[in-house]
Amino acid sequence: MSFKNLTTDSIINNEVLYTTNFNIDSLELARSRNILSYVTQNNSTSFLVNAQGTTTTTPLSGTFRHISNYFFSSSADAAIPLSHDSTTTTGTVRVIQIGRTTVDDGVLSGSVTATMSFGAITDFVFIDVPEQEISSSVGRKGSLVEKNDTNNVVGSIFYDTGTLVFHGGDSDTNFVTDAVSGFAFGPGATAATIAINNLSFKSKNKIQRTSFFCRALNQEFNYTNNVTSLSDITLGTITGSLTSNPTSFITTVGLYNDNNELLAVAKVSPPVKKNFDIEKTFNVRLQY
Repeated sequence: MSFKNLTTDSIINNEVLYTTNFNIDSLELARSRNILSYVTQNNSTSFLVNAQGTTTTTPLSGTFRHISNYFFSSSADAAIPLSHDSTTTTGTVRVIQIGRTTVDDGVLSGSVTATMSFGAITDFVFIDVPEQEISSSVGRKGSLVEKNDTNNVVGSIFYDTGTLVFHGGDSDTNFVTDAVSGFAFGPGATAATIAINNLSFKSKNKIQRTSFFCRALNQEFNYTNNVTSLSDITLGTITGSLTSNPTSFITTVGLYNDNNELLAVAKVSPPVKKNFDIEKTFNVRLQY
């Protein structure tokens, strides 16, 4: 049984969204989820350390240029606009990169909460505020703000790639000062390091579904090509039970394109009876 020219009314497309909660409160959990945190500078000759603690061959200045060009469309290479004052630029940013295996199809907007400590200052909480419309060439983005002072914009989040860039803030939470300090996951503040005490977010997994409603009218698909229908294979005559009111049993539905190429096959269980008195509609659903 095959269907080739289905109408638009016969096809329904929809999307199902699944989310997964993550709560990262230790370096070990960050490593297991391939989540990386680092400081990058436009003039640094140091090298990046990945989530497994291994030094890479990528210099921090090269990483900075990538962030500058890709996420901020900056041709300056050595400057990224401050998150709270786009008229001023910085040569230092801090980044949290969620690995693709964890972020899946992206970070769910409005789900991010990060608790950080800076030396003697502890438990600063930051959240994400998504933009209302997509304005970036790299997908939807949002602002990272202090939870208790949402006017204090400390960075940007790019949901589709799972990238959090901290590039601003007021004097208490300025992520672009003290360039020599680190940026690492841990339970508390340490000397010369901004500690990420906790990071929670939801990842998205989008599943596309297309339903094809395939209709077999009463006069269609009542015959079979199965050799068991032949009473004489040599003569090619069919058995008497298929001559007056033939009855077949549909076991398979095939979907074809306009070039008569088979694209998908669906099995029917149990087989469906079909004759001139019966009309059938099959719902074939593809999930991808």
